[in-house]
Amino acid sequence: MVSDPQADLEWLLAPLAGYTDVPFRRSCRRCGCRRAFTPLIDACALIYGNRHNAEILARDASEPWLGVQLLGSDPAQLREAAERLQAMPFDQIDLNLGCPVRKVTQKGAGAALALDAERALRCVEAVRRASGGRPLSVKMRILAEGDPEPTVALAQRLAAAGVEALTVHGRVMQRVYAGPVWAGIIAAVRAAVPIPVAANGGIFSRADGLRLAAATGCRHLMVARGAIGNPWLFRDLAGLPGAVPSHGEVCEELREHLAGMVALYGEGPGLREGRKIILGYLCGRGYPRALRSSVNLVSTWDEFMALWRQVQAALPLETPVPMGPRPGLVLAELRPAAGTGLG
Repeated sequence: MVSDPQADLEWLLAPLAGYTDVPFRRSCRRCGCRRAFTPLIDACALIYGNRHNAEILARDASEPWLGVQLLGSDPAQLREAAERLQAMPFDQIDLNLGCPVRKVTQKGAGAALALDAERALRCVEAVRRASGGRPLSVKMRILAEGDPEPTVALAQRLAAAGVEALTVHGRVMQRVYAGPVWAGIIAAVRAAVPIPVAANGGIFSRADGLRLAAATGCRHLMVARGAIGNPWLFRDLAGLPGAVPSHGEVCEELREHLAGMVALYGEGPGLREGRKIILGYLCGRGYPRALRSSVNLVSTWDEFMALWRQVQAALPLETPVPMGPRPGLVLAELRPAAGTGLG
């Protein structure tokens, strides 16, 4: 019997700042997500204390696997932060070499750290030594468009330094989340290192995920923005029924998600943080604009429930509400240089 290669694919939930907390992960896990990461946490915030640390680092007792992602560019700070994580129940530590946001990169962290290979390797070594034996992974971006060599060279050095898994986002730092995904460069990394490589970038549907898997040869694929407001994406990716929710399912998941945020953060902070979550569920599904425009007025649970009842009354509960047109995965064509054998 010939095995189905699609059945071997594994879909991971990316560390998303401001999103992938316990309530977000619960929603995704209800739809089949198994492996997920916390939102990124800054090493300095972990060392010196931040009022949001407890919420960022919270783990639900039912979660089967959870990684934590560290952000920083100072080896000593990253070492101390990793030491503090030793007492916390995480299955893996990930070092962020991929965040393209300006407030991160201007400090030399995130994707900017990947541009300084020597410093990045010192940071890796510091975290590895302080990880308490937990696996260490790195999430990075490609370093150049059209040329695999810089990205491959860094990936090989990371693997040699003890990194046990890589996630590669197929866009350069300057592109942030726009433009095509250079799947051929991710494929070159996968072929060049002896550790698992996860492909990341542009997955908004099963078709996107299968195209990225085929173009990169990766069996691990990481989902990020596509899961915002759409935990059912994990059903879609796995080829399971129920990938298009009914209006009633959207309403129930939205209420469950926001109730979790209130329980985690408290009523006021939870609902302020939850406004973008509400919009994530409503945008692109054909709900009236008036409902979406009133989201920023929600500050109490009673106000949320009043809005929720309006949403619930907008359509018959059994009505399918598919996500509207999404960007769709665009792959850049990698033209191999003569004699490289890459293709």
